Amino acid sequence: MPRNTIYLADLTHDGPILSSNVFPLSIGLISAYLLKNRRADVSVELFKYPKDLSHALETAPPPIIVGFANYSWNFSLSLAYARRIKKFWPSTTIVFGGPNYGLTPEEMNEFWQTCGDAVDFSVVKEGEESFLRLYDALAARAFQADRVKSARLEIGNIHYPVDSEIITGPDLPRIEISSIPSPYTMGLMDKFFDHKLSPLVHTTRGCPFRCAFCTEGSSYFNLVKQRVDDFEEEMRYISPRIKGPKDLFISDANFGMFKQDQTKANVLAKCQSEFGYPKNIYVSTGKNQKERVIKIIQSLNGAVSMAASLQSTNETVLQNVARSNISVEKLAAAGKMASASEAGTYSEIILGLPGDSLDAHRQSLNDAVELGFDNIRMYQFILLPQTVLNTPEQRQKYDMKSLFRIVPRSFGKYTLAGEEFVACEFEEILVSHSTLSFEDYAKCREMDLTIEILHNGGIFNEVAGACDAFGLSWFQLMMEFYERRREFGPAIAAMYDEFIDGMTKFTWPSKTALAEYVERNIDAMLSDESGTNEMSKGKATAFFLNFKEINAALFQLLEEAICATRRLDDDTRFFIKDLERYSYLRKSELFSNPGQIVESFSIDLPEIERQKFRVPPGQAMLSERRLFSISHDAEQADRIGEFRDTYSHSIDGLGRLLMRYPYINRLFRRPEPVA
Repeated sequence: MPRNTIYLADLTHDGPILSSNVFPLSIGLISAYLLKNRRADVSVELFKYPKDLSHALETAPPPIIVGFANYSWNFSLSLAYARRIKKFWPSTTIVFGGPNYGLTPEEMNEFWQTCGDAVDFSVVKEGEESFLRLYDALAARAFQADRVKSARLEIGNIHYPVDSEIITGPDLPRIEISSIPSPYTMGLMDKFFDHKLSPLVHTTRGCPFRCAFCTEGSSYFNLVKQRVDDFEEEMRYISPRIKGPKDLFISDANFGMFKQDQTKANVLAKCQSEFGYPKNIYVSTGKNQKERVIKIIQSLNGAVSMAASLQSTNETVLQNVARSNISVEKLAAAGKMASASEAGTYSEIILGLPGDSLDAHRQSLNDAVELGFDNIRMYQFILLPQTVLNTPEQRQKYDMKSLFRIVPRSFGKYTLAGEEFVACEFEEILVSHSTLSFEDYAKCREMDLTIEILHNGGIFNEVAGACDAFGLSWFQLMMEFYERRREFGPAIAAMYDEFIDGMTKFTWPSKTALAEYVERNIDAMLSDESGTNEMSKGKATAFFLNFKEINAALFQLLEEAICATRRLDDDTRFFIKDLERYSYLRKSELFSNPGQIVESFSIDLPEIERQKFRVPPGQAMLSERRLFSISHDAEQADRIGEFRDTYSHSIDGLGRLLMRYPYINRLFRRPEPVA
């Protein structure tokens, strides 16, 4: 008897740069659980790339079910496919599932009105057991979705419309994720080991915290579920098959916080030793138990940065978003411990949370910088489905005003069965509320850009270290740059002007207005290599196009600040000029190969770098000038080659690299004395 064919798709927009470059873990887990329980009955194929899905639909018999992972970065693309599948293969059942589905009556009604007849069922919350139950309900009715609907069956975690009513199945108990086989070791993910995608794995599900802006902040996900036993087998399957960048993504919300995480870290360290993988691990580290987190990070050879997700340091803001159970002081202390132990660190700040203001946001940035975090990830407040803050009551309480923007890199032109169509993803961002005007919001965004281009990635560690050596505030120096940002010449002024222009040009008052713009301008958007993310574009423009001007301006400010303390003597001037020149030579045209750069310096470059540039001139000056070679080593050159292949030379691609890779300073050319 032939098995029933099911397609599961977690699609990515696939323009010059993929919008989502990780393996489709969610549908892999759904598939693994379904096959574990119904292997004799079903055949499942997974899809990531739209062209692959189109080809399968056009050349093979139609599947009985097509399921789509529903995220903010692929909803419109998935819906466009669903509509055409219903048009050309109307007997196929369409199922959506994922966090991009609101749970208020208003959000549910809007979802089903938008989808119309294109979507039959939506899986809500966890999907493995609910998809299995939906499959069984359909199988018992000859896979006729209308028969399930007319019976008004209440299937756990399944929603669907009947006439003007939305049938909502009861919440199923949380699944033990250890009961879900690994889709990797089952071979389900083999087709995704290409040069584009990076593996995504999970070892926990759920979060003990109740943050009001997060989809995992609900009581449903409050209990953390663990898997440990099969993790080593999974990683040993993945590691030797990697073809692209040696990156690993872990979906855990608090990695390192639980005692089981040490066992998992040991597995990862073994793979690093045996396979040279993973080189970089992208994961959110634990918000508590920081000593344990730091110990685990230290065991992973610099692959993980420790997160201390402040979101804000303003007490009112933290109370408004239910983060009072996470100690800012403990997070900050842990950040200092991690920095002292040479572990990479980052913090997160969200602009526009209820109670935020220009002064509060500036203070949060100041606190994060002064606490020594290597990178500060500055986000806009996105009004996400299934979050406490995204309700009519909360919107009214804080007088929230919002606009819609294009999800970065998430648009394109596609074809199915000879029909061409455009799809574009959107998200709703807050731009003002009762304590934050739009004018102040724009100032905060420019402030964020300043921190992004000067602080993150250690791009100007030379200046930050010199500030420390002279007892100056690195944050205040950056804010001086921000205040005078339009005084340093036309290139820097234009960069900030383009940032503000992009912030306003690519926001719309409604989803309809956004969709109409994209439909009219899709060809121009696809050919524009600068992209639609103003922060990413601004950072790439700063580093790859305007670096010389920014480098000169920043060292000018450093000299002025030292002069104001009456410590600017001739030795200090020579020190600053040599440091400025070295800063430029080691970073300019980073992805080109100018060959060996040999120049003379009056400062001991290897020594001051060893001391993180926190060296006063008297301890840095050589007795006589000396020649130094400044170049990339073999490992750096290999890594740069990987990045070139993955991210291309476009401003959009380079911006994504700078935003994604937090250790760009590890690629800066290094000095060696010339004999």
